[in-house]
Amino acid sequence: MEIVGKGLTDCQVDPTGISFRLGFESVDGQPASVVLPVDCLRSLLMTLPHVIEKALKARYKDDTLKIVYPMGGFTLEAAAGSSSTILTMNTPDGFKVSFALTPEDAGGLATSLVGIDGSQPHAPIN
Repeated sequence: MEIVGKGLTDCQVDPTGISFRLGFESVDGQPASVVLPVDCLRSLLMTLPHVIEKALKARYKDDTLKIVYPMGGFTLEAAAGSSSTILTMNTPDGFKVSFALTPEDAGGLATSLVGIDGSQPHAPIN
């Protein structure tokens, strides 16, 4: 069964933490929802950026377009039982994402950030 949505209305997590509900309004104005296991969240998180990229390319016929979020801050912390560092970046409106950086990843990132040439052309941010 396919339900065509017009917009998201809410998101709820089951009190047990086993499932979540995405509420939306269907194109005919009726409320609808989909309930999925919480285990699907990781798949959604990993899939949605690719879907956004494909949609932008299809809509605007421009392979350089990206969805860009403003940086609200970041934290670095040691990963327990590992030599990795956890880099958590967040936006001003509360979106957060964390990455496990190996020592090599962290060194490469630091080198890249130090090596940014401010005189080079920049991609536009929308």
